[in-house]
Amino acid sequence: MNLTKRATSSNHELMWMYSGERKDDDSLYQAHLQLFKQNFGEESNEYLDRKTIKDLRGKSLQEVSEMLLGDLFSQVQNNQLSFKAEEIAKVTGEKQPSTDSYQLLPEATTKVLKTIYTPKGNKRRNLQESQKKVQKIIYRGFTTGNEKQEIKANSLYPRPMWSYSDDNQIIIANETGDTSHPLTVSLDDVTREDVVNFIQIIKSFRYNKIQDESQQALSAFMYLMTTPLIWKIRQIYRESNFAKSPDQVPVSMVLIGRGTTGKTLLVRDYFKRFIGDRSENIEYIQINEGVSSHTNRAVDFLGNYLQSGRFISPMIIDELNENFLHSKVSTNAIKQWSNTIKGIHNVNIFAMNHNAGSKSINNLEEITKRVYYLSFEAGWLERKQQKHNYEILVNNTNDHIYRYVIARLNERLNNLPGMQESELIDDCLSQTRAIIKELFSHFGLEKELAEIIDQNYNYKVDRNRITWKMLIRDDAFKHVAFTEGDDQQFTVSKAIFNNIKGSTYENINQTLDNYFNMFPRDLGVAIYQYDNGMILNIDNFDRYIGEPLIRNYYNKVHQAEKRGDQLAAILESQKKRDQQQEQVIQNQTKLMQEMMKKLSPDEPKKQGVFSRLFHKSM
Repeated sequence: MNLTKRATSSNHELMWMYSGERKDDDSLYQAHLQLFKQNFGEESNEYLDRKTIKDLRGKSLQEVSEMLLGDLFSQVQNNQLSFKAEEIAKVTGEKQPSTDSYQLLPEATTKVLKTIYTPKGNKRRNLQESQKKVQKIIYRGFTTGNEKQEIKANSLYPRPMWSYSDDNQIIIANETGDTSHPLTVSLDDVTREDVVNFIQIIKSFRYNKIQDESQQALSAFMYLMTTPLIWKIRQIYRESNFAKSPDQVPVSMVLIGRGTTGKTLLVRDYFKRFIGDRSENIEYIQINEGVSSHTNRAVDFLGNYLQSGRFISPMIIDELNENFLHSKVSTNAIKQWSNTIKGIHNVNIFAMNHNAGSKSINNLEEITKRVYYLSFEAGWLERKQQKHNYEILVNNTNDHIYRYVIARLNERLNNLPGMQESELIDDCLSQTRAIIKELFSHFGLEKELAEIIDQNYNYKVDRNRITWKMLIRDDAFKHVAFTEGDDQQFTVSKAIFNNIKGSTYENINQTLDNYFNMFPRDLGVAIYQYDNGMILNIDNFDRYIGEPLIRNYYNKVHQAEKRGDQLAAILESQKKRDQQQEQVIQNQTKLMQEMMKKLSPDEPKKQGVFSRLFHKSM
């Protein structure tokens, strides 16, 4: 029951309770039943078919209005909506009492009703003509009242330096904003030293850190080099025959990490120099005007840039409040920006602290497809152990590569062949990556970063990899088992999740499904899921988590068995040697016997004189 103050005092909601027998109070019951039927059947109307609600998601205001108008006119034409003529006349009639509540109706609504009904409250005959008039009223309302007007650069801070013209050119303003010129670059504007420095920046996230995070750094730069033309890629998605929604292209990037892991280093020292941005570093507390958990001011600040209709310079914000990606105001704004903004817009790049034990990252699909997450967790090695000097890398960073890649990317996107369009729909960073690879090849550096350049960092895969690794380690392999004679697969019992989700059957089953679905299908890790657990491939699992965790455990479990097998093999070998030696002795004995037999034949030898005499005397 709705027992709020508004419900019980303003909304005419009724709660009636009585104690007794129906037969004694039948008249009272019938009176309330009649009142309910009148309220439900006559006084209330359902103007929106619930089946159409799912079709409204992701549509612009104009598209939604067009659908609802069509549905409204269909219901009016089929007499599914019934209004009393005198009630309609109160709205459509020329004379309306000033005290009438209908005066509160918006002007556009009054115009729409007047277009559908006559001043006397009767439905007009030509509804098709009425529908066209209503559309004009609605669309005029969008263009005059609801659409964002183009925002001037002098109203934005920091001043955006890059914009896009109607003739498909990128325009760059000077530092004071007094003059501007089209972006024109050639391959000669990029030196080999520029490219080598870029490669070393990426490698510094491998060789200067406790753990290799070069894939994250490279993917972050790839997105950065695409930011001025993200809007154009989204437009290609929208118009492409390969049919993929533009909300699959992120409109923001967030570098997530703990203190001194490299996220601020990237956005403050590398990114801003790399794109030629000489403005001061901006922190979230500045755009939100304080440390309040409310995100309205920050959302308005970012929205002004995104909806400028002209500027394409990325907005880089450091120290993003980790509550931002959980705030309803922010998440609704992110979804609205992704779904409705068309034409030219820039993107947001954030750096955010996230320590162990903090509120988990908003990892819902509706956010992760619109916001590109990259995680930086590993600390830095001791300075003397680091292979690349940070100060040298920063001082050698300039915007030569950035300007070249953007110019080439703009040319490609303006005239994209079908095959490249298909690649772009599969991966929004594919063309940026292709240009970088061509640049590497030009300077004979095509082998550099070859093992990671064709991949995009995936936050979910990275989190899932760590989650599975720690699940097995924390469990101390108690729920891992092998099948006798099978050295390729292992099983994980469902009981491993008892301490994660609780003890109910449904919760554990749900967790089993979630963990099984963490494995990318193309890696061949997940073999089979059954009621009591799952079967996984040993070597593919180890390859997925990045270390031979299960293979080492398999070898340890089977170590005694291997020793027994080795001993049995030794004994078998000794037995064979003994048999061979015995056979040799037998062969030698047999040979000696044959030789002796030849020397001692069966016929007796002739006796000598003395023998014959001796024998005879006997």
